Amino acid sequence: MICKSDGGRSRTLGLKLMMGASAIGLAMLAGAAQAQTAPSQDTTVEEVVVTGLRGSLNRSIDVKRNSSVIVDSIASEDLGKFPDTNVAESLQRITGVSIDRSGGEGRFVTVRGFGPSFNELLLNGRTLATENPGRQFSFDMLPAELISGADVYKTTNSALQEGGIGSTINLKTARPFDSKGQRIVLSAQGNYEDLSGKASPNLFGLYSNTFMDGRLGVLGSVSFQERKARIDSANTSGYYATSVGGQTVYMPQDYNQYSDTEDRKRTSVTGTVQYRATDNLTFTVDGIYNKFTVKSNTSQVGHYFSPGSISNVKLDSNKTVVAFDQNADAHSDFVSRTFNRPTNLKALGFNADWNPTDLINVKFDSSWSKAENNNGGNEIFAVVGIPNTVHFDNTAGGLPTLTTGKSYSDPNAVGKAHFATRQGSNYGEEVYENRLDATFKTDYEHFTAVRVGGIYTDRKKTNQLVQSSSDIWCTYCGYGVSVPAGLLKSFAPSGFLDGEGGNFPRQWLSFNSEDYFKFLESQAAANAEDVVKGQPVGTSYAALQKTNGFAATPQSSSYNVHEKVAGGYIQADFAGDIGGLPTSATLGVRYVHTQLTSSGQTQTLLDLTPIAGDSTLYNAALTGSSPVSKSSSYDDFLPSLNVKMDLRDDMVARFAASKTVTRPNLTDLAPQLNLISTRPGNLSASGGNPDLKPYKSTNFDVSYEWYYQKSGFFTVGAFYKKLDDFIVVSSAPEVFTISNSANLAAFSGGKATFNVSRPRNVGSANVYGLEVGFQHTMDYLPAPFDGLGVTLNATFVKSSANDSGFALEGLGNSQNAVLFYAKGPIEVRVAYNHRDGFLSTQSNSTGGLPIYTKTAGQFDAQATYQINDNFSVFVEGTNLNDAKTQTYGLYANQFLSLVETGPRYAVGVRAKF
Repeated sequence: MICKSDGGRSRTLGLKLMMGASAIGLAMLAGAAQAQTAPSQDTTVEEVVVTGLRGSLNRSIDVKRNSSVIVDSIASEDLGKFPDTNVAESLQRITGVSIDRSGGEGRFVTVRGFGPSFNELLLNGRTLATENPGRQFSFDMLPAELISGADVYKTTNSALQEGGIGSTINLKTARPFDSKGQRIVLSAQGNYEDLSGKASPNLFGLYSNTFMDGRLGVLGSVSFQERKARIDSANTSGYYATSVGGQTVYMPQDYNQYSDTEDRKRTSVTGTVQYRATDNLTFTVDGIYNKFTVKSNTSQVGHYFSPGSISNVKLDSNKTVVAFDQNADAHSDFVSRTFNRPTNLKALGFNADWNPTDLINVKFDSSWSKAENNNGGNEIFAVVGIPNTVHFDNTAGGLPTLTTGKSYSDPNAVGKAHFATRQGSNYGEEVYENRLDATFKTDYEHFTAVRVGGIYTDRKKTNQLVQSSSDIWCTYCGYGVSVPAGLLKSFAPSGFLDGEGGNFPRQWLSFNSEDYFKFLESQAAANAEDVVKGQPVGTSYAALQKTNGFAATPQSSSYNVHEKVAGGYIQADFAGDIGGLPTSATLGVRYVHTQLTSSGQTQTLLDLTPIAGDSTLYNAALTGSSPVSKSSSYDDFLPSLNVKMDLRDDMVARFAASKTVTRPNLTDLAPQLNLISTRPGNLSASGGNPDLKPYKSTNFDVSYEWYYQKSGFFTVGAFYKKLDDFIVVSSAPEVFTISNSANLAAFSGGKATFNVSRPRNVGSANVYGLEVGFQHTMDYLPAPFDGLGVTLNATFVKSSANDSGFALEGLGNSQNAVLFYAKGPIEVRVAYNHRDGFLSTQSNSTGGLPIYTKTAGQFDAQATYQINDNFSVFVEGTNLNDAKTQTYGLYANQFLSLVETGPRYAVGVRAKF
């Protein structure tokens, strides 16, 4: 059984906020109605292109109102100026959109409660390669200045590319034909991180021009961003069921504290050329290069807890271990770690847009993109420990109280060598895509157009694991060899998790990992380990020389997944009156054929043997690798219907019905198995599943939209999704046969049972949702208050799974409130984003229990002053309330993690010519 999150209280709060917002909204509407006056007799209209915040809001409304499907849009405020400095941060202002952050920046997007892998990302209508293990796109890779608009399609039509049950998000880059003549944009800003206390630059430049009487256009841009961030956190890897004192209890695996310093650098270059060969034929060639690196250095202190070495155990009513003492067999581990992301993205595209007649339009588009994360061997996990007794107490919940027999911060402590490895994976993806779309308009009154098209996508995902040989990870496991004096140094991150409950260490010991590796690879250290283990001197050193020490080399647990998708569609457009109300509709079907081949290497477990001096860990011996491959294919027919009815000139009603699919993450299809934990009482592993089928969804949407102002609206919509073949990562026991002659007391019959976490098609579910949006400008107020405006929206979702063994990850309510002011040279915006608690992981790799994320909200603000037509200055603040991300386990008092990134600030200047 999976417990509910803490969203109940936050849902009540969200409902109260929306009720209050509705009351305010009604009052504003009444005021607006009173302020309306009869139109002037002078009908002369001068066209004015509105930029800035008001212009962005108006263009976004136009896209939403005129679309044949349910869509929300964000438009840039000006060339090179997106509403936020992070694309995902801007998207979260849209009704139903919430985000996940990495290092304090928006990285992944959730729409209508459906997580990142359910949202298809397109760049200028094209599939874009991703640098992570899944299909989800990392939005922190792209600087927001490159984006001119973003459309979030919540319903689909047959011409829209399949793959997004949650949504399809199309990011658009600027084109030289978007504006005539020469345009130059320059900006520079300084960023300040409150937690790290460090500053860094953000620079951007763009040039656009048209030539040959507007028939040739070129646009180029360059962007450089840097952040010097710090992330403080505490965590427990998970709780698992084990036996303590003769009864089954939930035991915490460990407790850890981290302080991570990150240097994030992002360099982007774009170029676009457009040529209008004739009045009816336009060619566009565009490209983008993006290099994004995250260099991370983490100092960690941690404790692993073993059921056999604890006493004075205290349980709560759910049989969760909340307090205990661990004896002198335990150790305090000081860990040096790195988490790096050396990524790059390249994309090229060609587009031809031809109108042979006024009634025919043909578009051909060909694109290529490649993304890489070359992190293989670049991550370090190195451990030095000291023998220590521990008292753990989490009776009060939240962060625990932790006291030890020996000080964490004594640099004279005698550290003992333990586990060490270099590791990391090289992820890569390459996408080739070609599509042809044709629209044939008709002269018929009610049958207005036929749209047909085809697409072919070739997608390859690779993963190459690069790490130290597993044979030498545990050369020094057991805490037998003392490290050199002076290696351990005191580490005291200022203000570490200040204001949090619990009595835990806020300073500890750290060390330079490269100095540590040099020591471990020395003959003196290896010989000392031989003496400790009672084996011939030279044994360990010979093993280290065989593997070139701890050098990282390509490993067998690597894989390739190759996906080919061919599809086509036909769609008919209709228009007419129903009951005297203007109505339009689209009806069509899309067919896609998907072919998959996944290949990789596998290893067999040979042995699990105890480690002298460390009762918390087994050493795992594996065979050499052997190849494995799997192929499959499937077909999908995806019908869609969209109906739009104009109830009045300013009111629209919509209905939509469709079938959609989301394909499994490519890495989930890999034929692989990795050992996660070889700790007594908690043997666990994770693997892929080449037999996965795609998620399928039958969707129904209705919505009502009232555009009562040029910049104001009220919308309400409901949606229902019936999901089948839903995929969740779940754990199940799997028995491994091992040749364990030395440890049969622990593994009777030479068999070991691992809790293996794999993605599986487990059942079906129903998802119901309600979306409410409201935007209002107060032009009717006396100056200077006539520049005020407000945007409010909320999404409420609920699911009912038809299989009690799973629940939907990421599903939760969200609310947004934005107060803005835009008049004359001044623009100000204060935004609050709130997300209720939600299930973030169905099955934790440690223990197989769920992970829930707690309710959280974040305040952001920005202000701009337009000095003149060419120059403006601005200030920004992100996470002004120092919001933290917290997770817990099966029960609310099973603390799992707390992450703090702190507020950050920016000040800058922008010029345009």
